[in-house]
Amino acid sequence: MFGFLTAVVLIPEKHVGFSIEINSEEGEIIRGLMFELLDHYLGRPHVDWVARFRAEKQRRIQEALAELKTGAAKPAPVGPSLPVSSYAGTYSDPWYGNVEITSSDGRLSIDFKSTPRMTATLEHWQYDTFVTHFDDKTIEPAYTTFNLDADGKIDRITMKAVSPLADFSWDYQDLRFTPAHK
Repeated sequence: MFGFLTAVVLIPEKHVGFSIEINSEEGEIIRGLMFELLDHYLGRPHVDWVARFRAEKQRRIQEALAELKTGAAKPAPVGPSLPVSSYAGTYSDPWYGNVEITSSDGRLSIDFKSTPRMTATLEHWQYDTFVTHFDDKTIEPAYTTFNLDADGKIDRITMKAVSPLADFSWDYQDLRFTPAHK
C-alpha cells in the first residue's frame, strides 16, 4: 500500500485509551472501527460505522465522477497570455522550497527540487493554466496556474489537483510559488 493511517483515542474519564493502525489509505475502515469502539466504551447503541463511511465514500465518488463528466471539465480555447518561454524560471514556496520550470521546443517542464524524481511536463489547458503530467504516474496530475500582475509579469503560481477524487495528501492547493528572482 502507498500509505497507512493511525487513530489514537483517549477517554480519560473512562480510563480508556486505544490506537488503531492500518497499512492502507482506506479511511472508512479506521474511522468506522474507531467510532464503533467509541460507541462501545461510551455505552452507545451499535452502529455499523464502517458501512456508513463506505456509503458516504461511494456517494462522494459518484458525485465526483459526475462532476468530471460535466462541461466544466472542458477548457476554453484561450491562452496562454505569454510566450511559453516566458513562464520558465525558478519559483519558491515558503513551505515547500523551489520548483524550476524550463522551456524547450515550445514545451514546459517542471522539477520539484525538494523532491527527487518529481518532474513533469506542463500541457496547456486554458488561459494561463497548464495540466501537470508527472513522470511518476502514481502522483496525481494537477492544474498549475500562472497568475499575472497588472504589468503582465508572473506574480505567483498556484496548483490544484485535477481530480476531485484526489487524496488529501496531494495538498497542491496549499502551495503558493512566487518568482525566486523578481
